[in-house]
Amino acid sequence: MNRDLNPSIIGQITELKCQLFLVEQGFNVLIPMGNHQKYDLVIERNGKFTRIQVKHASAQDDGKSFLVKTRYDVRDTSKSQRVRHETYTLEDCDYIMTEFENKFYIFPVFGTAETKLWLTDVRLKTQRKAQDYLAEKTLQEL
Repeated sequence: MNRDLNPSIIGQITELKCQLFLVEQGFNVLIPMGNHQKYDLVIERNGKFTRIQVKHASAQDDGKSFLVKTRYDVRDTSKSQRVRHETYTLEDCDYIMTEFENKFYIFPVFGTAETKLWLTDVRLKTQRKAQDYLAEKTLQEL
């Protein structure tokens, strides 16, 4: 993706790609009005609703992995306007979704500020394999 684009535009492009993918998979995609929810879309099929937060993924480790920032900013309403980072919880959304190199991934809310998914074999038990979170697989379980 063009790195000269505004981060908000990059996020919107990722959201649109994910929406199209989900519709192609047979889901109804609902978009909340306004920008006040901690999820970007809701999918529905057969009466089951699932809240999804969409995040952009960036390449890491010479393309062997990608990173998804799974946090959001909260602005202090006081004069200082300080910003603090909060991580998503299951109260906020059910899943995080991203697109990387034309593949889609959906993973649970881990409660971490960042999630790195590896495209290669992992060496540590704490490392997460991207293939385990391919969207087609996760969506079958919903």
